[in-house]
Amino acid sequence: MTDTLLPAKDALKLDSYWPYQLVVLADAISRRTAAIVREKADLNLSQWRVLAAIAEHPGRTANDVVRITPMDKGIVSRATKALLEAGWVRREASQEDGRISHLYLTVSGDRLYRELLPAVEAISEEARKLLGADREAEFLATLQELKTRFDLS
Repeated sequence: MTDTLLPAKDALKLDSYWPYQLVVLADAISRRTAAIVREKADLNLSQWRVLAAIAEHPGRTANDVVRITPMDKGIVSRATKALLEAGWVRREASQEDGRISHLYLTVSGDRLYRELLPAVEAISEEARKLLGADREAEFLATLQELKTRFDLS
């Protein structure tokens, strides 16, 4: 006789537990995105996320990027350093507080971002076709409501 326990009847069913399924979906999308940016620009996913965050709102600080992305300060710092060294991002000291730096894409960084964007957007376009416009709007509203409920906004 073995010491192996049989699954409990009341065990969590991962295939129907939506939070787990959401994580699986997010991971799959992240992997596809990572493959695209690695193949086309030799960037890792963290570097892409920093690049995209800066492109969305030029002048963001590293702390801003930490706040809006699922990355900790050390990862953002390393990604930012690599982007600065590659010449895709530039840093400007804040006029109000010299300890704070604002991040901007360089001309070559902007060009790189615009080259990668269509391939990355194609991932969400695939989902958009599956959902349809009405369901996509409802899905996004539900995600926003959940983020607000769990204080992630």
